[in-house]
Amino acid sequence: MYQTTRYARSNTVGREEVQKSVVCCCSGCHSVKGVFITASSCSAVAIAYAESLNGTTNLVLINGEQLAKYMYDYSLGMQTKQHIEIKEMDSDFWDGMQNDSKIS
Repeated sequence: MYQTTRYARSNTVGREEVQKSVVCCCSGCHSVKGVFITASSCSAVAIAYAESLNGTTNLVLINGEQLAKYMYDYSLGMQTKQHIEIKEMDSDFWDGMQNDSKIS
């Protein structure tokens, strides 16, 4: 099961919306795993409801910030625009050369 919502960032998804998704998608099921994704966030009551389902239904809630992080971390819907190489002097390499050779 999966469910998505697109709310303004300032609006939170309440227990009612989460519960409707579980009832709608899980009617007649004995054991279900699901993901509820929202572009905004879930209320504390909605999170508590999802956590209380751990017996028969396992529901993961993903908010907008988590979704953006997953998209960035896994390049979901993204393209790499530029690679930047940053170099740093290797002191051990240069110090080793000084010790190995004698300067006259």
